[in-house]
Amino acid sequence: MKVAAIQMNSSDSVSDNLNLLDSLLAVACQQDNSLVLLPENFAFMGHPKQLVQEVMEDFNDGPIQSFVADKAKEYGLWVVAGSIPIKNHDQSKSRARCIIVDASGALVSYYDKIHLFDVVVNGKTYNESSYIEPGSTPKSVQTPWFKLGLSICYDVRFPELYRSKTYQDSDLIVVPAAFTVETGKAHWQTLLSSRAIENLCYVMASAQWGKHYGKRTTYGHSMIVDPWGEIKDVLPTGNGVVSTEINLELIAETRETFPALSHRKIETNG
Repeated sequence: MKVAAIQMNSSDSVSDNLNLLDSLLAVACQQDNSLVLLPENFAFMGHPKQLVQEVMEDFNDGPIQSFVADKAKEYGLWVVAGSIPIKNHDQSKSRARCIIVDASGALVSYYDKIHLFDVVVNGKTYNESSYIEPGSTPKSVQTPWFKLGLSICYDVRFPELYRSKTYQDSDLIVVPAAFTVETGKAHWQTLLSSRAIENLCYVMASAQWGKHYGKRTTYGHSMIVDPWGEIKDVLPTGNGVVSTEINLELIAETRETFPALSHRKIETNG
């Protein structure tokens, strides 16, 4: 079966972003994909205060979540919705929540971003923890076709997450992201290929690209990497779709002939 990752240049207008997403979901559907991954922050790339005060939603009750469910049903797609801003218990911060809906529009599962981007890059400070509350629970999902491991952006720098028991035997790991240009040029492809090679699975990354609100720029290069580290499709810049067939026989063969996973000496809990 075919899977796709959507690449977007999202703005601080939710309605504009959802209109763009609709057109890209239509393309993914026309390409006969069965499952589609959306980028991190696909519905809103604006000021954190606006996100907390105006954009974030109650879980399972809000226009962004309703849009995703409706479009999944309309196009007959499983949708892995990169990250949606969901209110925490006291509404002081957002959860960066990836929701998974099936082709009927029903909620299957969700994952809250665990690792938050609190770093300084070329003198610019990023402080996600000031407006996002981190998750604590690794998540995987059994789809009708394969086991899907969930993660978001900065998570990709923590290989122990993907070696936890939750992700064991995952066939496809997803990484919706909004990587900076600087970190993207330096590390993006290396990190994605490393996660694919060391876990002997496919990795699919759906990215933001270009200039956004507040002079923020993101790297793009949405891509899909196979279990041997080969890039199956990549989109350096522009709004669009990358897609590939998930070859379960290739995964099984690679794990049988190159059984690195069974050679592990140190187990990771979780």
